[in-house]
Amino acid sequence: MKNLFRSTLILGLMALPLAAQPGPEASHRAERIGRDLQLTEAQKTSIRAIRDKHRPDLVQRRDAVQHARIDLRSALQDPATPESRLRALYDKASAARFDMILARRSVRTEVQAILTPEQRAKAAEMRDHARRGFVDAGRQG
Repeated sequence: MKNLFRSTLILGLMALPLAAQPGPEASHRAERIGRDLQLTEAQKTSIRAIRDKHRPDLVQRRDAVQHARIDLRSALQDPATPESRLRALYDKASAARFDMILARRSVRTEVQAILTPEQRAKAAEMRDHARRGFVDAGRQG
């Protein structure tokens, strides 16, 4: 059972970079959101520019999160790893994740500034709906 879990974890970690690449699904999602928010062409262009500006930083931060998690998981599997090392690796992974959260927040703040008050309200409603769906889906599994 442990080997199956470990193999599944490794395969999942190997697939993360592929899953994180923007693909056709991300493009369709962005188009759908744009339609739902009734974005103007100028807003769409501005949002694309914001995302393009931040993409290299977000990719770098995403990679840092992934590497920190892999390092922590590897150390956790080694019984010889001292607790102080585990704590340092955990702190590093946590800091990397928080840096990613702040970077995404920065992008979201820039995008929000382009939206009208009505669009911001609609976007907040859509986020809440998506969160509820995600939580509900987790309860079913």
